[in-house]
Amino acid sequence: MSLLGAPLEQDEIDSIRSKFPDFAGEVPDEAKFWSESDLELFFNSNGQLRPRETSKMSMPSCALLTRLRQKIAEMKAYDGTTEYRSWCKSLAEKAGNLPRPAVAECMDVRRSTTAPSTLKKPVVLEHPGDKKVSHWTMDFWKKECPKGWWSFRSRSPAFEHDTKEADKLVVEGFVSEYVDYARIIQKMDPQCQIEDSIAYPRVSFESWCPFAQDSRSLFETCWKELQVPGLQDLTLRWVKLFTSAFNMDWLEYFGRYFRINMAATGSISRLRCENHGAHIWFMQIEGKTAFFLFSPQEAKKGLYPESGEELKCPEGYTASASSVDIFHPNAKRHSNFAETKAEVVVLAPKETLIIPAGWWRCSVALEPSVTLSHAFWNMDNKRFIVNDFREQFNYDKMPPELTAIAARTFQDIHANIMDDDDSDLSS
Repeated sequence: MSLLGAPLEQDEIDSIRSKFPDFAGEVPDEAKFWSESDLELFFNSNGQLRPRETSKMSMPSCALLTRLRQKIAEMKAYDGTTEYRSWCKSLAEKAGNLPRPAVAECMDVRRSTTAPSTLKKPVVLEHPGDKKVSHWTMDFWKKECPKGWWSFRSRSPAFEHDTKEADKLVVEGFVSEYVDYARIIQKMDPQCQIEDSIAYPRVSFESWCPFAQDSRSLFETCWKELQVPGLQDLTLRWVKLFTSAFNMDWLEYFGRYFRINMAATGSISRLRCENHGAHIWFMQIEGKTAFFLFSPQEAKKGLYPESGEELKCPEGYTASASSVDIFHPNAKRHSNFAETKAEVVVLAPKETLIIPAGWWRCSVALEPSVTLSHAFWNMDNKRFIVNDFREQFNYDKMPPELTAIAARTFQDIHANIMDDDDSDLSS
């Protein structure tokens, strides 16, 4: 199908076919109605992969979906991620009900009307509907930052030890393009059919940070409103200490700790633990997202944690990940997983999930979703925040004398934070 919606000419089909000399099959008549990326998938797979909607004269698509299909063809990443295939299989098995991890016990996350004084277990809070954040839907961000640029990943966040092509698939694009993509996915494949995984592949839009640049003025007007009432969060207090030492703009830097996550239905965030011993909360704005959680003790028992080094990518990385398929675990590789316990919650708009440091999580969008996340530190985990500050510097590009000065400054900052007590919890 051409960009104008007209069927492809035979010479256009022949030109695409010439790129795949090993193709030995027949080209069906309806191929003239396919997109060029679908044709490339068809030829590159020797006729094994074809779009299901071939009988339709106008197959819905968008710029991001077209680039994604082309990237899949280039990388030959036809399998998709393990997480997504397992999710599709689980949905089919559960006939539309929410799949649950294959563990010894699966409990619902506790709900409360007030934030806990000490974070020991995950908790879900309701927040008032009149908050400004309640209006930060996909439509809002498409209008607010249509040309905001980000990377969208098949397996998110990035991890050092990802080796499969399907796990390393990354496409870049505008915020507005992702919103269009999410709507097409919802229209064409809301049930996450495994046979549609090539025609409608999933990528996640995670950890986008508009508040430090494009939407700084928005953040200036509402950052105080983003605090969870009653929750001890001293991140700003120590951010001001850090930014003052290095002559940085504290508001711009603080804005980096609030991230927007968008997700098409079926987009999965991998099983991992938050970096640098941070607590984290997720405030649901649009759609519904399922979270599957494991305590630090359960992680040691059956998640087979792996560690990875820092990766320099704007959307972030994880230093701790697990390859366990929580719905269909490999009995030989991950035999202890079946003995673990998990907690699960479906987070709806106007709800906030608070996850303590050290807990492991993975999540999947049940509908087109927007979630605001915030990693934070308080008296319980304050010793780790300086490690997060250190990652803001590229030491490879710093002369030795500046590196030495930065090291001494960080030592002083860490000492001041460790000497801090709870006598004054104001920021």
